[in-house]
Amino acid sequence: MTVVQALLAAAGLLLLAAALIVFAPLSVGRLWPRPNPAADYEEAMRRVAAIAAAEDEVCNPRIRSLLLTHGAPTARAYLFIHGTTNSPVQFEELGRLLHARGHNVYIPLMPRHGRKSMRLAELHGLRAEELRAYADASVDIAAGLGEQVMVAGISGGAAIVGWMGQHRPEVDTALLLAPFLGVRRVTATMSTLMMNVYSRLPSFNIEDPLEPRRDWVYRGQTTRGLAETLRLGRALFKAAATTPPAARRLILLTTAKETQVANGATARLAELWLARGGNVIESQFEPELAIPHNAIDPAADPAKKAIVYARMLELLGEAG
Repeated sequence: MTVVQALLAAAGLLLLAAALIVFAPLSVGRLWPRPNPAADYEEAMRRVAAIAAAEDEVCNPRIRSLLLTHGAPTARAYLFIHGTTNSPVQFEELGRLLHARGHNVYIPLMPRHGRKSMRLAELHGLRAEELRAYADASVDIAAGLGEQVMVAGISGGAAIVGWMGQHRPEVDTALLLAPFLGVRRVTATMSTLMMNVYSRLPSFNIEDPLEPRRDWVYRGQTTRGLAETLRLGRALFKAAATTPPAARRLILLTTAKETQVANGATARLAELWLARGGNVIESQFEPELAIPHNAIDPAADPAKKAIVYARMLELLGEAG
């Protein structure tokens, strides 16, 4: 083989490798549920204690899973799933409000979040399999905290809640707030290609210098975190295309002023659920309200946060 032939062969192999990275479908075969619900309240508390002990070793004391209970199972138990790079602090205010109304509340910390370093690099190894396991474990615990499990999440957390609503019959109601199922202004095809590349190549940080500094949040995003959340979403879409959702009620809450996620992807999920007989409620904040993607963060505008809370409580049957 001549030098030219060797160079051409190497170039061909590089092109083939690049094509595989971009176009070869990612597997979602390991992203099916593995349910193991707590048999009772005491079992749920033992599992929470085990998680707390593990968090003691690696987590920032300010950023931990949060459990608010009344010392016994309640008629309703609320499970809140925070957004990617955020923490349970994001849902703490709403959680305490519902706890004061007599409900048990659990806000678990996502995998690789809340670490002592508070660096985005903690998410470089994140995989959808970890998010799947986290989703199962969270529902398993909530099943022991109340007779009726109500689940809500935002952004990447809402994608996880969608997976729960599709697969876990222990969930009565799943509320998806601004779910991250696709990237705004990016086609579904391009979103898939981006997911393929970012899941296979080494992760890097995407930082926004305009993002405010908050001591409970990793500042910015990672390509791996975004891609693997989308991958869990792909598993959700695949299941929703063939199987009725397990939850009794599914609520999709979006904002017309969305700047980060694709509302069209949320609409496609609603169509799949409806086609399979799901009890789906769709609601959207009107353009004039100017509700941003994350209006429930502790640092968010209190007036807009109040609007979002009021709509969520109404949809969850907690108005008044």
